[in-house]
Amino acid sequence: MCGLFGLIHPDRDIVRGALRAGTAAVAHRGPDDHGEEVAPFGAGFLGLGHRRLSILDPSPLGHQPMAHVVSGCRIIFNGEIYNFQRLRAKLEAEGEIFRSASDTEVLLAGLARYGAAYLKQLEGMYALAFLDARTSTMILARDPAGIKPLYLAEAGEGFLFASETRAILATGLVRRSLDRRGVAGYLAYGAVQHPLTVFSGITSLPPGACLTVGVRADGTWAEAGKPKVFWRLPPPRTEVNLGAAVDLVRGTLDAAVRDHLVADTPIGLFLSSGLDSTIVAGLAAKHAPALKSFTVVFNDEPDFSERHLAAESARLFGLDHLNLPFPFSAAEATLTDWLASLDQPSIDGLNVYFIARAVREKGIKVALTGLGADELFGGYPSFRDVPHLWCLSRVVRPLTARMRGGVAAMATVGRSQVVRAKMRDMLSGNGSLRSLCLRRRRLMTDAQLKQLGLASPALELDLDFLTAAAAPDVDTSSADPFRVISQSEFRLYQGNMLLRDADMNGMAFGMELRVPYLDQRLLNLVHALPGLVRVPRWARSKHLLRKAFPELLRPTILNQRKHGFSLPIASWMAGSLRPKCEHAITALKDSRLLQPHGITAVWNGFLREPKSPMWSRAFALVVLGEFCREHSLTA
Repeated sequence: MCGLFGLIHPDRDIVRGALRAGTAAVAHRGPDDHGEEVAPFGAGFLGLGHRRLSILDPSPLGHQPMAHVVSGCRIIFNGEIYNFQRLRAKLEAEGEIFRSASDTEVLLAGLARYGAAYLKQLEGMYALAFLDARTSTMILARDPAGIKPLYLAEAGEGFLFASETRAILATGLVRRSLDRRGVAGYLAYGAVQHPLTVFSGITSLPPGACLTVGVRADGTWAEAGKPKVFWRLPPPRTEVNLGAAVDLVRGTLDAAVRDHLVADTPIGLFLSSGLDSTIVAGLAAKHAPALKSFTVVFNDEPDFSERHLAAESARLFGLDHLNLPFPFSAAEATLTDWLASLDQPSIDGLNVYFIARAVREKGIKVALTGLGADELFGGYPSFRDVPHLWCLSRVVRPLTARMRGGVAAMATVGRSQVVRAKMRDMLSGNGSLRSLCLRRRRLMTDAQLKQLGLASPALELDLDFLTAAAAPDVDTSSADPFRVISQSEFRLYQGNMLLRDADMNGMAFGMELRVPYLDQRLLNLVHALPGLVRVPRWARSKHLLRKAFPELLRPTILNQRKHGFSLPIASWMAGSLRPKCEHAITALKDSRLLQPHGITAVWNGFLREPKSPMWSRAFALVVLGEFCREHSLTA
C-alpha cells in the first residue's frame, strides 16, 4: 500500500520539480521508503514517484520505482495482489527469474510479458503506472471495485496522475479551482461522484479500467483512446439455487479471507458486533490464530459501544483482542484533525479516521474490515424500501406533480420535514429502480440544491446529478430489483463514498485496509446470483450470508438490531462543536460558491430539528466550508 505520483512533460526541469512536490504530498501514504525517477518519454520526460508502505518483502528489493532487468520496463504500484504467489509460480515456469519476494516484482514481470491483458489475471486491490520502455507507452490501471484511487489531470503540455488530488495540486501545474459539478454531486450525496472531483480538470480513472498513454510521431504524448474496461459486473446466472449458492459463497469467502492475510508484517482486524466483521474474524482466526482484533469503545456513552459482543466473538475465535477507548471529550480535536486531512470533502469517514489512527498507534499497519457485504448480500434498508417505492412510483406516474406531492405528504404524515421532502423528491424522479435507489441515498433534495444555486441542467448533469460515465455497467434493464439495487449501491454509494473514505482515512496514517468481501472471485460469484437466492421472499437481510456461516454466528449476533459504527455528530454540532460549525458555515458563505440564503436555510433547518436527518445536510455544508477555508478556495 503506497502513494503514487507521476507526470509527463517536455521540460525535464519541470518534471523534476513537480515530481518532488507531488511525491512529498503523498508522504503520509508511505512512510517506510520513497523513490523518484525521470525517464525519457518520446520528446519529453516521464517522472515516476513512489512513497512506500512496506507490507510484503520490506527489504530494499521491494523499492519503487522498480525496474524489470530484462526489458527495462518500470512500475509504481499501490495496493496488494493477493494471488501473486500463484502468478509467480506460473511466470517462473515460463523462465522468469525473481530477485525479491514482493508482489510488485510479479506484477511488473507479468505486465512486461503480457501487457495490459495481464490485468485480467490479477486478484487484488491496486492502482498502478507501468512504463513499457520498449514501446514508449505507459499503462495506468485501477482494480475492478475501485478500492484504490487514481486521479488524472492534463495541464497544458503536461499529463499528471496521482493517488490523491492534493499531489496533483501541489505541483502548481493545475489551477486550484472548484468544479461546481463535483460540488453539486458532493452535496447531493455526501461524497463527490465519479469521475468528477471537486477540482476543475482533475478526474478519476474508472474502476476496472486501464488507460494507455503513448507517443505521437512528433514525440509528444497522447492518450490512446478512452480508458479500456477489463472488468464489468457479471451477467446473471439463473441456474444456481440457494443450496449451491451457500456452498459457493462459503468456499469463495474463506479463500478470499485466507489470501487477504498474506503479509510480512502483523495484521489486525476491525471487529464490530455485526455479522460482516464477525464472519471475517471467524474465518481469519482459522488461518491466522495470532490475529489481533480491535473494537472502538465509547466510555462516555455505552449506547454507542459494541464492546461486549465484539469481545465475546474475539474470545470464542481465540483472537488477541483490544478495546480502543474514544472519549467524546476528544471530539473537537479529532474533528479538526480529520477536516484538515481531507483530500476531498465527504460527510463519511471520521469513524475510520479515528480507528485507523488508534490501531496504527498499536504498531499495526494492515487491517481486515467487513466493508462490502451489505451491497452484495442485501444488508441495507434500500433493498426492502426501493421495490415498494418502485411500485408506488408506477402508480403515481400518471398524476400531476402537485398530486404526486399530495401522495408523498400522506405517506409521510408525522415524519420530519426532511423525510417528507425526500419522499416528494423520490416520487418526482423518472421512476426507474436506479433513480429511486439514488434518490433514497440523496442527501439534499432538488429544491435544496436549487436554493443553493445548483441546478442539474445548468451543470450538464442528469436529473440525479451524475454524469453519463458515473456507473455505466449497472444493469438498469434487469427485471430483478435486487440486482439493480445491489449494483447501484456497489458502484455509487460504496465506490464513491465508502471505498474512497476508507482509503483516504486509513492512508492518512499509513494504514492499509483490506476488504475480503470485495475479492474479485466473490464479486464475480455473488453479483451474478438472482436476488431471490441472495435474500428469498420474506427472509431476513443477508440471508445467504447467514446460511453460509451458521457456526460463526451465535444468536446474540443474529438477533441484534442492525447498526453501523457511527458517531453522535449531530449532538456535537448542536452542542460543543456548534461554534466551530458556524465558523465553517460563515467561511462557506464568504467563498461565494453557493447562495448564502440557501446555506442559511439548511443550517436553520438543522437547528430546528437537530435530531432529524437534517444534521447530515448541515454537516455537508460544514465540511465544505472548512475545506474551502483550509485550501483558500473561492468560486
